Amino acid sequence: MCPIFKRGDRSDPDNYRPVSLTSVPCKVLESVIRDELSSYLEKKGFYNNCQHGFVKGRSTLTNLPETLESWTNLLEEGFGIDVVYLDYRKAFDTVPHKRLLEKIRGLGLGNVISTWIGDFLNGRKMKVCVRGSYSEWIGVISGVPQGSVLGPLLFLIFVQDLPDWVKNSIKMFADDTKIWTKIASQDDADSLQHDLDRLVQWSAKWLLEFNPLKCKVMKIGHNKAIYLQDIR
Repeated sequence: MCPIFKRGDRSDPDNYRPVSLTSVPCKVLESVIRDELSSYLEKKGFYNNCQHGFVKGRSTLTNLPETLESWTNLLEEGFGIDVVYLDYRKAFDTVPHKRLLEKIRGLGLGNVISTWIGDFLNGRKMKVCVRGSYSEWIGVISGVPQGSVLGPLLFLIFVQDLPDWVKNSIKMFADDTKIWTKIASQDDADSLQHDLDRLVQWSAKWLLEFNPLKCKVMKIGHNKAIYLQDIR
């Protein structure tokens, strides 16, 4: 495991991204599984229009323009907009294996591929390398390996049903999620609050926690008081 600095205090371990350094044979086999699994999911129509991360033909260049167009249309109609940016606590590293495998089995892939993915995730060990020095080996009990070939696709499978839990507009780029609605009355604010409550329920069910300190609310084009409770 190689820690990659993200931002903030360099002495704080939480400010580093743990990237897995796997072997070449492992990456080759992962690539085969990923390509076949991606093709299967595309034919099945698995991907929804909300997800723009790690999906063929989509990226930040599709996510941002679509969002901007939606916001511009609402502003031109005279509405204000409330946007909630959601952040997960160590999203890739805390995905529970049993719940992920439950979703994978529900895709109808068959026992062989489901078992292979289970073996790929379970029983992993890691040690951290910093400036040529290594830590002791430790067991990995959750998460999809960052830096692996298959990891991003497994994460998309895990969060794919999240948009089904909300009524208002939502866009995702892997784990980066934002939801929004026009604000014309208290009912609109209540609707957005209801979506937040539902997402907290999703979080509790699938054990992927939000980080309240990094979740933000942005108001666009109006000065109305926001009636959203704490995401906790």
